Amino acid sequence: MTNAEMIDWMEQGSKVLIREDMMSAELYLCPPPEHERYDEELVRQILAIRGIRYGILDEQIRMILAEKRYYTKVVVAEGTQVKDGADGKFDFLFDTETKKKPRILPDGSVDYGTLSDIPTVQEGAIIARYTPATQGTEGKDLYGKVLPARNGKDLPELKGKGFCVSEDKRSYMATASGRIELENGRITIKNFLEVKEDVNLLTGDIRFDGDVLIHGSVSEGRRVEAGGTLTIEGSVEACELYAGMDIVITRGMQGGGRGRVECRGSLSGRFFEQAVLKAGKNVSANSILNCQVEAGEDIVIAGRHGVILGGTVYAGRSIEVSSVGNVAEVQSELIAGKSDELAVQLQALKQEYQDIQKQMEKTKCVLQLLQERKEKDEEKLFSQERRMQVTRLKILLDSRLNENVAKCQEILAKMELAEQAGIVIHQSAYPGTRVRINGARYAFAKVLTGVTLKKNENKICLYSN
Repeated sequence: MTNAEMIDWMEQGSKVLIREDMMSAELYLCPPPEHERYDEELVRQILAIRGIRYGILDEQIRMILAEKRYYTKVVVAEGTQVKDGADGKFDFLFDTETKKKPRILPDGSVDYGTLSDIPTVQEGAIIARYTPATQGTEGKDLYGKVLPARNGKDLPELKGKGFCVSEDKRSYMATASGRIELENGRITIKNFLEVKEDVNLLTGDIRFDGDVLIHGSVSEGRRVEAGGTLTIEGSVEACELYAGMDIVITRGMQGGGRGRVECRGSLSGRFFEQAVLKAGKNVSANSILNCQVEAGEDIVIAGRHGVILGGTVYAGRSIEVSSVGNVAEVQSELIAGKSDELAVQLQALKQEYQDIQKQMEKTKCVLQLLQERKEKDEEKLFSQERRMQVTRLKILLDSRLNENVAKCQEILAKMELAEQAGIVIHQSAYPGTRVRINGARYAFAKVLTGVTLKKNENKICLYSN
């Protein structure tokens, strides 16, 4: 048979199957006529008729012909896949989780020990490595069409403080020792004090502008002040603790009626007993016994045996607890929201603002009069002194106005939180428990279980959980 007749024969029974993406083709070959044979050139011609001119697999074609692989689909051509470039990436050589969560125990209580694992670095340590972006490699389909590739994008340099970058921009090195954090794409190495022993009479009090981590305990009578976060892994006795951010006490505090804890952020610990607690945000614990507690936002007492027993507990927004009080009817008071008291404070501040404004207007008038005298050369020595006194008064009044506005904004924010005030008791509330929500009062006369308390109009309503 002629070459043309062989091609006609092949086209009648054979098929070239091209994938939709035009990146590979399979040959389904029928047997040749009796006493005839196919060769590589014939197969290539069949592929060319289908427009395939790139990526032909010669070894596959030879294998089909040598092994007489008829009535079987075999890949005989493959395009070159596009390989996009990889974007640049950072590999951080420290724990980047800044918001750690305590571990929940089987009984629902919280293990605050997991919060004490603070990532730290030493000066000179490599804290991050950068892998630059790579160029993409273009592809080509079976028809020879070039397929463009995407080049990777480089990332901007890391921002922050407490570290430097190498000349090739590949390595980042700590220039100070301390606590390291990655937040919103910024690395910060903060001033950090680590105390490996107990804080007692021998060590004395501690006052530090940055974060403080105490691996041991804090003894009675000590005072610890931290400008940042204060973390104590050991037990805490009747002492004073202060922090500009959060306080974490992994074991708990036995205050003995003299303990005091204050922070601008959130306070957490396994238990607190006979202490005064004050947090700008939240308070969380497994139990609170005979304490005076104030939280700017929420209080959560977790666990099957989580209890508030005795004392007064106040939250700006909500209180969530397993049980309150006991069968001995210990007096316990829960307060959520103080919109009534806040409204009185706000009104007093508004009146103060008006009084300061009146003083300010008088002061401006006096200054204007003194200025006119100065321009007319009528100012004498006593007038100069008077003008300086009035100027100082105006500066003082400006400062008082700014303070007044800041206090008003703070109270308005608290009032907004108070609008959501409520108390959730998952298990039992015993007689002796008193509740106040935004001025409305309620006292438990009998044991109730699984209730939520909310203020509705001018009274407290109870809802089943």
